[in-house]
Amino acid sequence: MKLNIGQKILLIVVIPFIIFASFSIYSSYQNTSKNLMKEKRLSIEFVTQTAMKVIEEYQEKAELGELTEQEAKDQAAKTISKIRYGQDGDDYLWVNDSTPTLISHPKTELIGKNMSEFKDKAGAHIFVLFSQIAKTNGSGFLQYVWNDKKDKDKFVPKLSYVLYNEKWDWTLGTGIYIQDVQATITSILIADSIKVGIAMIILVLAVTVIVKKNIREPLLDIANRLFSTSEEVAKGAKDSLNNCENLASSSQEQASSLQETVSSVEEINAMISRNATSAEESKTTSLESQRSASSGKKRVDEMLTTIDEIASNNDNVIKRMQQTNDEVTEILNIIKNINDKTKVINDIVFQTKLLSFNASVEAARAGESGKGFAVVAEEVGALANMSGNASEEIRELIESSMTKVETIVSSTTSVMERMIEDGKTAVAKGKDRAQECKVVLDEIINNVDNVNRKVAEIAEASKEQSQGVHEISRAMELLDQVSHKNNDVVISTEASSKELQKEADDLIIVVERVRELVNGQKAA
Repeated sequence: MKLNIGQKILLIVVIPFIIFASFSIYSSYQNTSKNLMKEKRLSIEFVTQTAMKVIEEYQEKAELGELTEQEAKDQAAKTISKIRYGQDGDDYLWVNDSTPTLISHPKTELIGKNMSEFKDKAGAHIFVLFSQIAKTNGSGFLQYVWNDKKDKDKFVPKLSYVLYNEKWDWTLGTGIYIQDVQATITSILIADSIKVGIAMIILVLAVTVIVKKNIREPLLDIANRLFSTSEEVAKGAKDSLNNCENLASSSQEQASSLQETVSSVEEINAMISRNATSAEESKTTSLESQRSASSGKKRVDEMLTTIDEIASNNDNVIKRMQQTNDEVTEILNIIKNINDKTKVINDIVFQTKLLSFNASVEAARAGESGKGFAVVAEEVGALANMSGNASEEIRELIESSMTKVETIVSSTTSVMERMIEDGKTAVAKGKDRAQECKVVLDEIINNVDNVNRKVAEIAEASKEQSQGVHEISRAMELLDQVSHKNNDVVISTEASSKELQKEADDLIIVVERVRELVNGQKAA
């Protein structure tokens, strides 16, 4: 039998809880066992050490002389035999020497008895071992097999601790039953198991209620809704198939529209024929215009040649003007030199005046000593000579400049007059040629007018043709768009219908699986 979803979730929750609880209980058992055993070992060790303090007190009394050594031994042995401890107060201590002979024991009949041949139930000479452990190590533990407290026919493990007193060669010891520790641990384990069992029952009930309210019932509700949705999807698939059939009838209507388009195309063909006739007439007129244009072209070429001559003369004028500019530049350089010489003369005149003034002043002051100013007079004379020379050079430069300027003006004037005359002649020729071109161009214009009228007729026919073609294009575009849309819709709808049908079938399978998962059995 299959498990439902609630049972599966319960197992998912409970199994880890059981594993964790078992691990926790086992771990607690191990730790408790170790700790309790350790505690028991410490307890018997503490009891033995406390009892050893009693023996040491009697040894101290013997040493102080309060008691003889034998009296101290007897009283110590008697005191040790009376010590009791444990939960039931039936645990005791004993003392033996290294022979080993019992010195102290609750059972008086065993006091003074040699225990070297005494064996436990496993055959070990335990008192011999007690003495060996005590003398060798000073203290120690020994586990052996002993009669049970309550049932003497039952043998259980027992643990004893011995402590050695070197002064009197005594071995003091006591023991506990290990089964007491096991019983305590078992009771703890049972208590923990009961707690875990109660917690597990509460957990199972809580998980069952939560799963039923929050998971199982909502899933069942979802499954039922999915089932209803799958039925609606199947119905939608059928409707899509009906739409495909309607689109098929639309395709037939498109075929009739195409027939009407063919009729429009025939009318356009008639328009094209009329345009062809008009084009032929335009061709003849265009030939006449071409001949006239060729004649006009020759006249225009001659006019262009004349214009080129005028352009050449203009270039000569420009070159000559450039030369004139160069000559003018040279004149400017000469004038600049004159200016420089003039500055020199001005400087000399200034110095001459200054020296003359100084000479006059000094001569007036010096009197007889003024003869020394002869040097100044000589300098003044030298400067006067320089002034004369500079003036002569200026005069020569001015004369040279005037000559060159006159030559340049004369040359430039004659050249310009000649160029102007050549320009007038070329312009006259250009006017004649332009007049001839005007006549030719008038003929061309008349022919062009005729061509324009023919072209206007062609344009009108072309306009009508364009309108018809435009209408056809629009109709064809609409038909093409509708055809493509119908085709795409048919393909898409068919694919969608098939996909919807498939999804409806898959959805039903999913619903069945959900129901099976929730209920844990095969859905009807």
